Parts: sequence; structure tokens; C-alpha cells
Amino acid sequence: MTSRSTRARMAALTGAGSVVLALVAAPAFGASPRPEGKQVPTTHRTVAGLDKTATIDVDRWGVPHISASSTDDAFLAQGFNAARDRLFQIDLSHRRGLGRLSEVFGEKYVEQDRAARLFLYRGDMDAEWAAYGPDSKRIATKFAAGVNAYIDWLEQHPDKLPPEFRALGYTPDRWKPEDVVRIRTHALVSGLDDEVARAKLACANALDLDDLRMKRQPETTTSVPAGLDPCLPKDVLATYKLATQPVEFSGDVKAPVRFTPAPAGGGADGAEKEGSNNWVVSPRRTATGRPILANDPHRVHQAPSLRYIAHLKAPGMNVIGGGEPALPGISIGHNDTIAFGLTIFGTDAQDLYVYDLNDDGSAYRYQGGWEEIRTETERIPVRGGSIEERQVRFTRHGPIVHIDNKTRKAYAVRSVWTEPGTSAYFASTGYMRARSWPEFLEALKRWGAPGENQVYADVHGNIGWKPGTFAPRRKGYDGLLPVPGDGRYEWNGYVPNDKLPSAYNPRQGWFATANQFNLDPGTAKENVTAYQWTGPERYRRISRVLSRQPRHTLEDSKRLQHDVTSPRAQTVARLTRSLTSDDPTTIAALDLVSGWNGSEPLGSVPATLFEKYWQPRINTAVRDALVPEQQRELLAEVDWLVVEDLLKHPKKYADRLGADPAAVRDELLLATLTDAYRAALAELGPVSDDAWGYRGNAVAMEHPLGAMDPRLNVGPFAIPGSRTTPIAAGRASYKQVIDVGNWDASWVMNTPGQSGDPFDKHYRDLAEPWSKGRYVPMLYSPAAIAKHTEERIVLQPKE
Repeated sequence: MTSRSTRARMAALTGAGSVVLALVAAPAFGASPRPEGKQVPTTHRTVAGLDKTATIDVDRWGVPHISASSTDDAFLAQGFNAARDRLFQIDLSHRRGLGRLSEVFGEKYVEQDRAARLFLYRGDMDAEWAAYGPDSKRIATKFAAGVNAYIDWLEQHPDKLPPEFRALGYTPDRWKPEDVVRIRTHALVSGLDDEVARAKLACANALDLDDLRMKRQPETTTSVPAGLDPCLPKDVLATYKLATQPVEFSGDVKAPVRFTPAPAGGGADGAEKEGSNNWVVSPRRTATGRPILANDPHRVHQAPSLRYIAHLKAPGMNVIGGGEPALPGISIGHNDTIAFGLTIFGTDAQDLYVYDLNDDGSAYRYQGGWEEIRTETERIPVRGGSIEERQVRFTRHGPIVHIDNKTRKAYAVRSVWTEPGTSAYFASTGYMRARSWPEFLEALKRWGAPGENQVYADVHGNIGWKPGTFAPRRKGYDGLLPVPGDGRYEWNGYVPNDKLPSAYNPRQGWFATANQFNLDPGTAKENVTAYQWTGPERYRRISRVLSRQPRHTLEDSKRLQHDVTSPRAQTVARLTRSLTSDDPTTIAALDLVSGWNGSEPLGSVPATLFEKYWQPRINTAVRDALVPEQQRELLAEVDWLVVEDLLKHPKKYADRLGADPAAVRDELLLATLTDAYRAALAELGPVSDDAWGYRGNAVAMEHPLGAMDPRLNVGPFAIPGSRTTPIAAGRASYKQVIDVGNWDASWVMNTPGQSGDPFDKHYRDLAEPWSKGRYVPMLYSPAAIAKHTEERIVLQPKE
């Protein structure tokens, strides 16, 4: 392996303008463990703020196992290690969230900085810290000190500066403890986009079409709030989107260093969607006699990975799993007593408010009078030494994201982000140390954002589920459309934690979530957290499999995380199976799908026909059957739940389908299948496995500088399935399958690798195994860790 110091010497010899570095191939995946008795390579670092010596044992998959004599030292070491492995990633996240990109990247980022600063937490910091628990400030302080300690070390060893900093010509930023929690825009919260989409329909006097655009769960009827003009400016959310988007680099950013990472793998075409799965299985339904907890959260793929696996061990704390690299703690994993995992839980956590302004735009109408807009001036440093001043404006509800001077209207975002305790994932520092179901529930009361389905299992054989979220209770409106900000439409606190659903040792012996609608039947309207949820297909497949496995195994969980059967495809295939035709083309198409079970592996001919050609035509045909021609341009497609309902229950749509709705349904299926088959023939040629075999979804992990040098990117890889199968088109970059109590038997995966250094062997060593559905051991016991430790870093207090 080429050491970092060797690489630095090579860079110095070749010159900063055109550094070309060759990588030595990484060891084969699954190589033999380190022979017993062989000394572990050890380095020592002196770290300011550390009370006693701490160690970081890095295993052969790049996972750090941190041991410290106190939790203070453990969190400090976690910050040091996060900077050691992911400094460019966490620095970029830090700068983006705080609105400090222009300082190092130039004036083109000033507006993005202004947008980000609009959404920083600006409330009482004492209340903010208290919201997470009594030691939250101390944890953040130690973590930030650890990051800064590594930056201090880099100042003494500039040749070890990660290559991205040299490429972009800047140095990493130091952290303050409050930076950890004040950043809000990294959280997944929802509500705005659908409000604006719905308002567009209302503006066209077509709000009734929204029932087709997105089926509401639970069912409800909405109307335009009194006083609202639903015709919004086209770019009303432009500032909000700028605040929440990733940092984008292009060729006009000077990059004096040329990167030469290892070559990427092959791939295929396909789209990606977000979603997540988790489940817990009771000991009475597992082959191990212990609970099994599985989780595969689906988020954007990137290089380095969105998540980072770490192990923190100190007196009173022994926790391992995945977390956000820029945050202390572990959000998905286990300690020595409980295991936990999360998926997004439906929460409408935002509203768009519309205000009438006075003549000079300094105040907005509120409760019959005028309330002054709070205006602050942000001084934004720009690379080169200049300062750009930008105003940020706020109403009582939140930051103003758009002002229309012609109509004298302002638009502001109200979000749970303004509330104490809504920094994304930071509240996991509470439940990751819980040791029982009551302690877990107590910790979840402090979980603010994003809304999550939290599953639980413990060594005593208990399993459970409880959402954690701050879900607004709205007074006099449902949150489905923007509302006037004149005082008629306010939040009335949040849904109490004890009013959220839960399950503990359910009778069926398992529990699963996949972002589907899972509020209790008959939930009171004031306790409805959202009306829009992800489709139920993944959950249907998962629940079907789990319900049929009386002795579920760890391998079963692995297979289920990679399951490629689509309930959507099964439904369509089943309804088509009894259909007949005299047309030769239609007969050929029917023969192709007649025996199909809805599985979508790579190479499947029916999967290609369904995903690329047939499914979109069915959607369009149903849209055309339900929407008048003059309104179709307002609705590109309809919610598949509507499509499915029409296909399964055509009689319900007799007013649109005519006297024999079942016959019309059958003809719709035949016509779209025939048209899809002809289109596939025209594009792919005669039916064959080579030409028609399913190419799946192209999943790539892109580096922030990948547009400047694509060799920094990893992939793409061809992944089977679709967004309606449990594998979710390969969306899960992090996966875990936990044998609760027999911890060393657990498995984990984090693609493309643990390291953020493009030259490190752990930058992409897990990508290929991930693409093949493989895992690595989730080492936990001292003996298992020692057997596979490849590197030891000893952190010593600064005298």
C-alpha cells in the first residue's frame, strides 16, 4: 500500500500543477485475517483536550473501533477520527450548512450562502441544547474539539492535507460546538413542494385533479384556504431549494491537482428513487432464538458515502453502527443491550405562508394590523478578501424566501427547523445509550427531525416500533396548500409523543416499515402527521415474505434486503393472465408476460417490457380515462395507488369507464401491452435475452469534484429491481442485519467505502461487494476486533 507520506513526496516531485498518482490495488475482498502474533502498525498522535489515552483500531474494512476511558474522550476521538477519514466531506457539509462557501470558493456561491443562513437555527441556544438531553452541549463540544485537534495536527503536517483542499486551494475550517446543531438544512423534511404543486392545480381551477396526482392517506378533502390566491410565482421556492441543495462544482473552479483514483465498475441505465426499509423479528420466529433487526435506509448515493460506520466504547457506552460523519453518535446500529434502525416516517413539517405587504414592503398584515418584518444584514466573506452584504428577512413564521414587488406579496417558510431540538439525527445521542424499551421511548420524545420510524430489539427478546417526530398540529387548516400569513392559520403545538402509533412485541411476531402509511386506523385529525406517504409496494413484499417465514434467519434478512419482486408488477401480470386476443402481436406480448411472477432480476425480459415500456403507458392510459383532455397537460401522471384501484376495482369508475368498466379495463391492459411490445421491438429489435434482458438501474457514487475529474466517481453499477421492490433500485448505501445478543454474527455494508480519501484503499473497496449483495462483519467483541485490526492509532493527551 502506498502511504500518505509517500504520496506527498510524489506530489512534491511532480509539481502541484499536474500531479498524477498511481494507486496500488487494494487487497482482495474477504482476504484472510491478520495472522496471530503479527504486530499491528501503530501511530501516535498528541491531541489537545484529551484527558487520557484513547485508541482507534481500524479493521480491514476501514471501520474504526474507538476505545476511551470516558465518554468525553470517546466523542473527542470520534471527531478526530471523522476528520482523519472524511475531512473534506465534513468540511464541505459544515461550510454549506453555515453559509460559508464563498469564503473559499468565490462570489458565485454568495447567494447559496445567503439562502443557507436563512435557515440556520437562530433561537435560544440554552433551549436548543436542553432539547436533546443534559449532556448534549458537552458531546458537541468534545466532538468539535476532536475535529479541530486533527486540523491542528494538519497544520504541523501540511503534506497530509487531503487532496481536495490542495486541488481547490484552501484549508479546512475550525468548528464551534454550536455549529453541530445550528445547521438545519441537512434534514429530510417535507411539505413545501407538494403545497406548490397543489396550488398550481388550484390556480387552474383544477384542484380536484390533486386526488389523482397524489392519493391522500388518510382520505381527506381539501380546499383553497380563505384569503389565498393560489397563483404563486413560478420561482417561489428557488431560494429554499438553493439552501438545501448540495454544493456543485464546475470546470471554472480552478483545480491545480489532477486526481487519478482507481477505475470504476460497469453499469446500466435506470432511474433512482428514495425510500427505506427496516424490520424486526421476534425470537419465536427466528432460527437463532434471538431477535433479528434489519435496516437499509435509502438516501442519495455519493462518494464518499453519506454515512460512516464507527464503534464507540467507553465506561457506560459501547455502541456501533452508522451515523452522519459530521455528527457525534450513532443513529443506526446497536449497543450491548439494544439494536435500533430507522426509516422516514410521514411528517408534514413545513408550510408556505403568503403575506400582504405595506407600501414600502417593511411590514406584513397580521391580525388586522401591520407587523414589521425583521431584517438582518449578513456579512458574507468572499475569497480574495472582500465582504458581500446580503439582507435576510423574517416574519413571525420563518424566513422570507421570495418577495413579489409587483403584487406586494411576500412568501415565507414555516418549518420545524425553527424549533429547538430539530437538528437532523443529533438526538440519536440519547437513544443510542438506552438499555430498555422504556428508556428508548423516553429518548424518542426528544427526536425532532426528520420524522423517523424507529425499530427496536433487545437481548431480552423484545421487539418494538415507535415513530419519533415533531409533527405540527394545525389550527383551522390541513397543511395541504399554502396559507395567508395574516394570523388565521397557525400551528397549535405538536402531536404529543403518546399520540403517535407504536407496537411492542406484536402478536404476529415481526414488524416492518418501508415509508408506507402506518398511522393507526381512526387516528384523530389533530394527530394526523401527514396525508402523503410513499407507495406501499415495498412494505407489501416485505410483509408477505416475513409472514411466511416461521424461522427467519440472518441470510433471509440479507436476501430480503436484495429482493427484486415487485408487487406492482405482480398485480398487473395477474390481471393480464386471463386476457386473450386474436392479434398476433398482442398474443406474442401476452405469451411474454403470462407466466411472469413480477421478479425483476438483471436479464429478465418481462422486467424490461414492464419497467421501460408498459408501466408508463398504463399510467398515461388511466390518466386519459380519468382526466378531461383539456386538463391533461396539468397532470403528467397519476398516483399508482389510483391506477391500481382502477385496475382492481373498475366498477368504482363506471362514471368514467362506461357501462362495462371491467371490459374497458381489460382493453386498456391489452392496448397498452401491445403498444409497449411494439415500442420495445422498434427500439430493441427481435426478442432475445441479450437485447431485451433487464439492465436494471445505473447506480453511481459521485464525488463533489467528479464533474471536474470523473475518475473520482465510483460506478455506475447495474442493480436489479425497481423502486417498487425491496432493493429499491439499489438505493441503500448503508445496510445492517443484526443478530441481537450474538453481536459478532451481525453484518453491515457501507458503499463505496469508509474512507473519504480518493487514494486510500478504503475509498471504494466496498463498492463492488455492495453491488453483488455482499456484507462485511459488524465486529463488536474485543477478540473479533483484535483478529481483524489492520491499523492502530493511539491518541495521547497533550501535556
